[in-house]
Amino acid sequence: MTTSVAVSTSTNRLLTPEFWTLGTATAAYFLGVGVLNALLPRYVVDELGGTEATSGFVMGSMAISALLCRPWFGRLADRRGARVVLMIGACLACVSVLVLAAFPSLVGAVASRLVMGGAGGAMITGAMTLSMDIAPESRRSQAGSYILISFHVGLGIGPLLGEFVLGRSDYRSVWLAVGGLVLVSCAVSSFLPRRAGVHDDQMAPTPLVFRAAIAPGLVTLFGVFAFNGLLQFAPLYGREVGLKDVGLVFTVASLTIVVVRLFFGGVPDVVGPVRAGSWALVLTAFAATVVALWATPAGLYVGAALLACGLSLQSPSFMALAVEGVSDRERGAALATYTGFFDIANAIIGPAIGMIVVGFDYRVAFLTAGAMSLVALAILRLVIAPQRT
Repeated sequence: MTTSVAVSTSTNRLLTPEFWTLGTATAAYFLGVGVLNALLPRYVVDELGGTEATSGFVMGSMAISALLCRPWFGRLADRRGARVVLMIGACLACVSVLVLAAFPSLVGAVASRLVMGGAGGAMITGAMTLSMDIAPESRRSQAGSYILISFHVGLGIGPLLGEFVLGRSDYRSVWLAVGGLVLVSCAVSSFLPRRAGVHDDQMAPTPLVFRAAIAPGLVTLFGVFAFNGLLQFAPLYGREVGLKDVGLVFTVASLTIVVVRLFFGGVPDVVGPVRAGSWALVLTAFAATVVALWATPAGLYVGAALLACGLSLQSPSFMALAVEGVSDRERGAALATYTGFFDIANAIIGPAIGMIVVGFDYRVAFLTAGAMSLVALAILRLVIAPQRT
């Protein structure tokens, strides 16, 4: 039997030193991820001789390993603590970029991304689990919102850092710099508290797939269709509506997410996750309609901001539903199952939207994506809400 240090949640304080430490660790990791997201596709095409299709395959391959590894990391978080999972994720990310630096080939790039998928599965599962452990029970939605801000801060600044290093050196130096960032994340994670409670090695392991988290996961899967679809197709759709540089669209979306989660992250805790999630899904459907029917640069900017508002309230609401009533020793499994639906979304939304665009046009594609939010709303109101009464 191993006993872990208890994390005090006797007060209603959220922004404790432990919470700031967790935010720093996750921001450092996602700073490195932001560098990779911005530069790896170009590296595959310009340095390794791949095509845009090859680049898409390389970038998307990590979703496979993330989905396969995430349930095991959820179980490990429940038995050994989320801090251990965070540190494993950072170490795997370091291995990933070392492979990328040592083997400059398409095979090396794919192998690197597969390892990075495992790293991402560990980091996201560990970070979200520990944020729920640290936070007071009445502020768990807000805790999730704040940790997601650290994700977006890293992802937003990472591309700028990557371009800075690449402009003064080469890709290998960039990959090594990313390795340094994830090692910083690992070092910071070591100062985090272990989970509260007692973990008995003789206890039955938690399930790899946590059934109570499936319905919130499905709501998330359908709810993010519009936002993920816009992110993946904004460069092409922007050109169609007369916008040559869509970089500002991504900036608008990222800043909106940070602002909304910073100032309104506690809304699901106040009004309830079902009500807040319902508002978010209705807003998402409306935003997708704006993008589809207001086919101008202004419409794209406004639609991106509205979609970001909807997404900002979706994640903390549905995450709270995934862990509602879940015991401490099963929270990691619940969050691993829930966040696994993000991997499924990343794998299917791009091809699905792409096929609709090829068969019809962008207007139909975005209207369909908005309709998926209404499917999510139906699941939320007809399946989840009755179970909570």
